[in-house]
Amino acid sequence: MKLENCYPDYLEDAKKRNVPLFLPVGTIEYHSMHLPLGTDTQVAYHICERIEEKKEIIIAPPVWYGCASYAVRGPEGNSVDMDGKVLNDTMYNIYMSLIKSGFRQIYTVLFHQTEEPNPTETACLDASRRVIFKYLEETRGIGWWGSRKMKDFYETMDSEDNPWNWIRVMPIYPPRSLEEDHAGEFETSWLWELRPDLVRPDKFGVTDDWFAENSVNASREKGKEAIDTIVSYWLDRLK
Repeated sequence: MKLENCYPDYLEDAKKRNVPLFLPVGTIEYHSMHLPLGTDTQVAYHICERIEEKKEIIIAPPVWYGCASYAVRGPEGNSVDMDGKVLNDTMYNIYMSLIKSGFRQIYTVLFHQTEEPNPTETACLDASRRVIFKYLEETRGIGWWGSRKMKDFYETMDSEDNPWNWIRVMPIYPPRSLEEDHAGEFETSWLWELRPDLVRPDKFGVTDDWFAENSVNASREKGKEAIDTIVSYWLDRLK
């Protein structure tokens, strides 16, 4: 279910059942001539849709403006580079609203090929931790952790009821399990499977972008194999 299409009575029931909420985060970034600027966000968002076909989840509207940087191409490539501090503030407000509303299983799913941890990830992680600390302080009071009733706190660390598990920030794909690139064979294959209308095969290899040279090896079949692996990973995780 898309959050923007939900009604209050459904959401109240969903929160009681702890239905996971997925929040895709990507970038607006140059992806050579054969992929659109919103490739990262499109991949994360449409994988969420594939998961939702097999498991009840709520998909929040995606955050398109992550920290793209101008590492790949300068402003002439039309990337939108969000400052990490601004993204941090944006995510803080989103997270706080969701937590105050009663969501307790929030997955921030990222798709942006870069060094890890990247600025988008760190902005989301910092915002999520600050929200949890602030919310607990506001609702449980100053010194809540040192209270004797919290003596067994760490025995629940792996449970969904533990506050540190209320908001998770992670890649949309299983860590270190799939090959990745930028506008190359793999990313192109992924989007080709998810949104074939957005991939322009006639533009493969028309630029001097070294990182996109192997896009000629992309295929929907390779994309489907990868997407199926990712969906299976999430279905196992959400059991």
